Amino acid sequence: MFEKYIRRQIFIAFVSLALVGGGAVSAAAQETIVATPIAAPIQVDGDLSDWVGVPAHRIQLTGRGGVGSVEMKFAIHNDMIYVMAVWEDSTESRLHKPYQWDPQMLSYRRSAQLEDRFAINFLMSGEFSNDKTSGAEFTADVWHWKASRSDPAGIAHDKMWRVSRSEFPGAKKFTTSNGQSVYLARPSDAGDRLYRAVKHDTKREDIMPRYDVNLSPNGSIADIRAKGVWHDGRWHLEMARKLDTGHDDDAVIPASGRIPFAVAAFNDVDSDDHSVSDVLSLQTGGYGN
Repeated sequence: MFEKYIRRQIFIAFVSLALVGGGAVSAAAQETIVATPIAAPIQVDGDLSDWVGVPAHRIQLTGRGGVGSVEMKFAIHNDMIYVMAVWEDSTESRLHKPYQWDPQMLSYRRSAQLEDRFAINFLMSGEFSNDKTSGAEFTADVWHWKASRSDPAGIAHDKMWRVSRSEFPGAKKFTTSNGQSVYLARPSDAGDRLYRAVKHDTKREDIMPRYDVNLSPNGSIADIRAKGVWHDGRWHLEMARKLDTGHDDDAVIPASGRIPFAVAAFNDVDSDDHSVSDVLSLQTGGYGN
């Protein structure tokens, strides 16, 4: 218990130093988003009626992901943080690369359809950036909600970003705008596999899902409860997680402090075409008042 307390205090101190001196973006340059204390827990079911009275923040996004902005709310109850995100999307994309029956070939062919997704990246260490090819070296905790591959399990896919200018095992090479090389790995957190691709040898329906989702995953990969509901041309997403899960592959969100983060939205586009926010600062517990 004492070691866990010390680890939390070291993390908070590191984040504070990164914001005032060593980070890729200074504290003054970051928009501050406040997490509001609430009296009762929020039901993570896609029904946003629990959020009445919690201030909303309109976050602008840029990129090719088809989403210009997202309305977000953050709330804290006891040791839990809750996140709400609402963004416009004219279509509900619930399948990811599904199979389409080909009557000529008498077999299924993988289609180009992609699921809708939403992600939050929280700094764990290093110089945080909203761009993996910026040249900054950092590790981030990634909450990646996927309409097809995580929502059926009631969670967001818990992952990490590890970005380095030095090559390391399992990393993919990218080129920065100034021609330098960076290396990125996006491992899932520890625990059960969340989904796997399947094949269909005989015809059942014209469209068949490509992925079989584990509806009861265990481990750190399943830390983030999440539910997305689409209606009236908008996604309504709720997520919840402990401030400190006790897992080494998760960011510790301070009960009173600041932590850099960024968000991204994917309107049935691939990972290279997402819409992303600037680097933001989440404020908890009246930090700086």
